[in-house]
Amino acid sequence: MQSNHNGEERLRTQNHRGEERNRANGNRQTHNEDIMYATWAVARARVRQQLYHPEQPFPVCPQPPIWGEEVRAMMILWIARERRMFEMEMQEFERLLGLRGVS
Repeated sequence: MQSNHNGEERLRTQNHRGEERNRANGNRQTHNEDIMYATWAVARARVRQQLYHPEQPFPVCPQPPIWGEEVRAMMILWIARERRMFEMEMQEFERLLGLRGVS
């Protein structure tokens, strides 16, 4: 469990550095991106709770925002890309551990 925590901390540090770089370049994080990352964190917490503590009730979440068509389409594509990247990372992880692609 400790290694997972270290990985999450490393990811937060990388995200923070990316945000700093964006600010230095004059690019501001949009409100939609803030909502997406915050919601992703809530989703991760809820999945962990469901996996490790299914007996506990979920806290009530507010209704999701209403998105414009263009923003909604961009978010769907972003999520699809992140899902694909995660799958590719897991496949590479298995290869590096010798669990995939071994004859």
